[in-house]
Amino acid sequence: MTAPDDPTDHHPDEVDRLLHEHAGRQRRGILDDPSVVAAVVGIERLVVACASTEADALRDALAGRAVPGADQRHVAQLVAEARGHVSAALVRRDTGQGVDAGVVNPASGGYEITTDATLLRAAVRAAQASISAMPYYGARYGPRGSRFATTDSAWLVSLASLDGGRAVHQVEWLARVLAARGMPSWLLEVHLEALVAQLRSVAPEEAVGSLPAAAARLAATRRRHVGDDLLVAADDWADRALGAQLPVPRTGTLLAAAVADERAGVTRDDASLLDWLTHPEQVEQVDALRLRQVRDRIRDAAR
Repeated sequence: MTAPDDPTDHHPDEVDRLLHEHAGRQRRGILDDPSVVAAVVGIERLVVACASTEADALRDALAGRAVPGADQRHVAQLVAEARGHVSAALVRRDTGQGVDAGVVNPASGGYEITTDATLLRAAVRAAQASISAMPYYGARYGPRGSRFATTDSAWLVSLASLDGGRAVHQVEWLARVLAARGMPSWLLEVHLEALVAQLRSVAPEEAVGSLPAAAARLAATRRRHVGDDLLVAADDWADRALGAQLPVPRTGTLLAAAVADERAGVTRDDASLLDWLTHPEQVEQVDALRLRQVRDRIRDAAR
């Protein structure tokens, strides 16, 4: 039985209406209704999961009908999350609360996100594409990581209008926070590049603003210690050492990126990443030793 104060117990018909309405993806301009923000984000996450922008396909997903080529389990999870977020957002709306990251990520603490519908959709697509491209995110952080990727991406869009120095400062702060939690700055660098590409595909250049400069700063900091060629070599070394026993794809790149952060002073060490990759739940003891040897080889090659 649902608890009386559970937000999923509120407005079930309105939740369905909002999600089905916004499956058409026609809303433009500034969104000041938390429930609309939640619906727009929920639908855009389905766009990526279903690899379709067709309203009929998205409404099939909402109704629990199979979408060809989509991971139905993942789609069902996203639909359930979207319904919960829209329901909770309706309570926020009814109590006069505004829009912040907490609308679609209750654990966020409520930081600023873009409320422009077009830019918000681009931010969600970039976030979900980054999650899909790096299985490490899902393996380590699960659905919580996906939600933070979405709201962090929408926060990054809000930095575009800042001057270059301020935007870079904010992005470097986020890089330090994430790297300390096991996400090397290279991941944010790649995400920013994807975000810029998404924004440029749907909005004028001013919407991109200072974000390319921030991505370039992260890349320059990394390359002072670990160049692109070493990222490629590190992947090859890890693949040769462990083969199919790798804990996640691109393990070598992740190790090299963490070494770069350590050398650059972004983190004190690479323990947050290395300890997870070599944990007994991820690899056998002999493979953990091989991974540490790969990390040592990367350190020897790094500048």
